[in-house]
Amino acid sequence: MRLGFFIQRLLWQTFFMTSMASDSAFKKKEILLMAGLALIAMALTVVAVVPSLRSKVKDAFISTNRKIVAKVDGTLGKNGPKVVILKIQSGSALSLEVYQSEEQGGLTLLSKLPLYETRDGFVLVQGNATNLALVDVDKDGTLEIVAPTYDEQMVPRLNIFRFNSDTSSFDRVSAPANFEP
Repeated sequence: MRLGFFIQRLLWQTFFMTSMASDSAFKKKEILLMAGLALIAMALTVVAVVPSLRSKVKDAFISTNRKIVAKVDGTLGKNGPKVVILKIQSGSALSLEVYQSEEQGGLTLLSKLPLYETRDGFVLVQGNATNLALVDVDKDGTLEIVAPTYDEQMVPRLNIFRFNSDTSSFDRVSAPANFEP
């Protein structure tokens, strides 16, 4: 918005300076400046109007660096939804994305769960090291999402999420005292 006002002000000043100036070299420079600014304005308009160009310009200036670190799928419980869970690293942030598997093979986003630590971690589950797992932590017959991480001081965290069927969302829980995956 400010760029538009700046260009308008510059063109307005150029118009008055051109009318007052008698030097032809000065007038040529002013005309070239106005033509250059007009071309820039037209290019910006084209980029703003054409969605594919807009996304290319956005991608050039904003880097997402989104990377899938881990994937796990399964049914959360007897009546629970069949899900696909992705552990995503985007820049320096970690998060989980939980998708519900549909019978036709499609996926529907159920929830995005932030992991407040910045480094990926591993945990032993049934003798195998993994950085994302579906485990029945509290032995109630439903699976919980287990996602280990490390904070900036390399302190390990065990993020556990339980599916709440009443709200169709995930609640952050902590591991029971006698938890052994």
